[in-house]
Amino acid sequence: MKERFFWVALSLIGISWMLNSIYAYSKQLDEPIFLDHYIDAEYQDDFYMTFYYLTNKNNSSVVSSVSTGELIGYPEDSYFFDEQVQNNQVFNHHVLRSTNVRFNFDPTTHTENYSFTEIDVSFSAGNRITVPIGIVTIRPRVIEESPLEQVSSSGDGYHYRALEPLTIEMIKSSFQDVLQDNFFIKINSSSTPSLPERTYEKFLDQEWSRLPGLDLQNIQFPLNLKKSKRISVYSQFAADFKAVLDVNIYISGTTESGKPFSTVGGLIVRPYLEQKDVNAIIKEKTKGDTNG
Repeated sequence: MKERFFWVALSLIGISWMLNSIYAYSKQLDEPIFLDHYIDAEYQDDFYMTFYYLTNKNNSSVVSSVSTGELIGYPEDSYFFDEQVQNNQVFNHHVLRSTNVRFNFDPTTHTENYSFTEIDVSFSAGNRITVPIGIVTIRPRVIEESPLEQVSSSGDGYHYRALEPLTIEMIKSSFQDVLQDNFFIKINSSSTPSLPERTYEKFLDQEWSRLPGLDLQNIQFPLNLKKSKRISVYSQFAADFKAVLDVNIYISGTTESGKPFSTVGGLIVRPYLEQKDVNAIIKEKTKGDTNG
């Protein structure tokens, strides 16, 4: 009798192990999944971009090159020369990794914006994939004096002072048409109401709601600033928006003397995911169903 129970228990253990193995295998990705990136960068001789992707826990392969059109870059990650692969985050069946890629680019030969939405990624195991990446724009670097002096900055905004009388004719962000449902801007100055207003419900962020000023979509341009008057530009992204952001907020207008100007402030967001976020990203990218 005891021997019979032993074999029954052993069989149940074997069946359980087999079912767990089948379940784990069903969660394996056929290839790494890159997060959406929205990057607005300037031309430089050498510049870096960090790309984030999800892959299987047992995948020891790492990125060996990234290319798109005439642009090619190679990772300068410390683990590329080590045996130990570093993970940014670890989940049930997958990991989040990043690779810091150095691109060589001659800014003197490019006078227009260079944009791409896909990249070709080669891995150390020899495989190569083409993946959607979001939107990346590289633009010529423009250095000019601005009549708006940045007096301070905080985690959610930039604060400027007018060095001379001026008119602000436009404030917009990178990829505004694409990000408008997930990335928001609030403006506060002597030309806008100072009382806080309720903003998009998807924020559920009391601190954001208490910030003074108006949402950008409710601003009536132009805005006139007298000398020494200040303007604050706040930005925030929706809590459920899990993308990589390196975007700019552009303020442009004309001084009282008729000289056009443009001032740029930026926002950088790096991903921190939960298991539910991983499930949602995989489901969206593979058009399948996953529970992690």
